[in-house]
Amino acid sequence: MNALIVGTGDTTGHFLDNLPPSYLLIDDGFLIDKIQFPRRRKITFLDFNKHSFNPLTRINYETASNFVGIINAIFPAGENTLTKQNSSTILLEALLDNPKHLSTLIPAEKDTMDAHNKIKRLLLSPVLERFLTRPTNFSLSGILIARMAGLTDFDRFAIANILVANYKGHIVIPDFGFYACPFHASLTERLTAGVKFLDELDPKLRRAALLIPNKVPCRTTTEDAETLAGYAGIIRGTNEYNDFLADAVGT
Repeated sequence: MNALIVGTGDTTGHFLDNLPPSYLLIDDGFLIDKIQFPRRRKITFLDFNKHSFNPLTRINYETASNFVGIINAIFPAGENTLTKQNSSTILLEALLDNPKHLSTLIPAEKDTMDAHNKIKRLLLSPVLERFLTRPTNFSLSGILIARMAGLTDFDRFAIANILVANYKGHIVIPDFGFYACPFHASLTERLTAGVKFLDELDPKLRRAALLIPNKVPCRTTTEDAETLAGYAGIIRGTNEYNDFLADAVGT
């Protein structure tokens, strides 16, 4: 059921056609409001006023590494390479050292101040402080719906990627260009993602996403249509190639 849906057209039908029996959906609401949910399936609609997820519970190397990757994606600029590497190592070591609480994860010391300030900034958000520092009280199985409308971009990105890093089933992200994170490159076998333009993704993630077998153009740019045609093995200059571009750009 995994798919890469590319373009600025109405992609709703394409997402609805590619929903598996269980999935995590990260959405602002336009797709959520159009889904007819099965009555006899386990469904959780996240409410960020009452639901919480403690990322420190049963943390292991994989989830800790993903958490560090999310932190680096939230704070991508303003650091030299050495500072970023040191901060990442400090965060990873702290996460693997049986931590008790995010607020005390990193001490406010000279050598750890960059990592400390990142966690401090995370918890300055009332939504994130509530969501990330209380015991987990929902299941990461079945259909999990995360309506992100009404949250700040900072909170949306952090919560969405923490959910993605911990959900083991299929993941559906219509606005993948906004939520994309480097570790998503390992998730393409269980991902349905939408981008308006392929260059919303960094080169490594773009290459990984383009390996998804089911690629659906929906009013793409000519450049993106040509890229999709190439991955489909359609020879440039043929009638098939020209028809593919016309359909992709005009759909």
